[in-house]
Amino acid sequence: MPLRFPRLRINRLWLSLGAALVLGLLAAFLSTSYLKNREQRIAAELAQKAKGGPTVAVAVPTKDLTKGTNLDQRTVAAREVAADLLYDDVVTADQFDKIAGRRLLKPVLQGRPLRFSDVQDDKAKDLSTALQPGLRALTFDIDEINSFAQMLRPSNFVDLYLIAQDPTAPPPSSQEIRTLIPAVKVLATGQTVKSASDGTPPVIDPLTGQPRAAGTYSNITVEVTPAQAARIALAQQVGRIRALLRNPEDVKDPKFTTLSTAALFREGNSPSVEYIVGGKNSGSGSAAPISINMPNLNIPGMGAPAAAGSSNASLPMGAPSVPNGTR
Repeated sequence: MPLRFPRLRINRLWLSLGAALVLGLLAAFLSTSYLKNREQRIAAELAQKAKGGPTVAVAVPTKDLTKGTNLDQRTVAAREVAADLLYDDVVTADQFDKIAGRRLLKPVLQGRPLRFSDVQDDKAKDLSTALQPGLRALTFDIDEINSFAQMLRPSNFVDLYLIAQDPTAPPPSSQEIRTLIPAVKVLATGQTVKSASDGTPPVIDPLTGQPRAAGTYSNITVEVTPAQAARIALAQQVGRIRALLRNPEDVKDPKFTTLSTAALFREGNSPSVEYIVGGKNSGSGSAAPISINMPNLNIPGMGAPAAAGSSNASLPMGAPSVPNGTR
């Protein structure tokens, strides 16, 4: 006869109650753990604030260092400094190897954080470092006129014009002036690359009362694109370059293209005659017309010109008469 086990009857109500109790205990444990961790983080933040905020280990001199001192492990130590009190270019303790062995450019006091600007750079600082990517520096000779009596300075802007004969013009060709490159920045005058706007007062000439030139020069260096450099180099071979000083804030296009010598002499040369009509003679109400000397002048509608060698030519019929009297 087989054995039979009694059937266990589980009340669903007690089962639901037990599950809820377990979940409640688990939630209480997780909440307690979160609150404890949060409390610890808040306490750590308050402790940091009490000390002055987060700190960074930076390189500082162990004694006052003079200009030209070589930096090494014996002259520098690590020091914790509040992060919000540091410059962006400060030398941290783990970055000291980058400046080890270099010389100081200026004195640094004991305990003050070292900065990368305090030490010499391995890269040479010259005119090439001042050029923006894609631009070039071009030097060309100038004379006293193009240097504006040696008053042209670095950071000035000039318009460059070319004066030359147009080889494509039919003979006889005349000289032309045309815009070469507008608004060109001057990088250097001779060997001077520093602008006069550094706060140093100019030297006044006692004779003229004007600022005295800092030095003479016979060439200037301008900032151009490679295509503009090619234009200037070619222009130097075919003609003369003339520079016009302009205001750096003036960005308007001068709207000038070319002007030839022939066009310059044609301007304002059309013949014209001015007539003054009116007036009375003191002795009578009208005056007889007088002769006017107009040698070899042919005016449309007024007849042929006077014969060669004639000193006087009478006005033809129908021309306005000029009374010989007072006005």
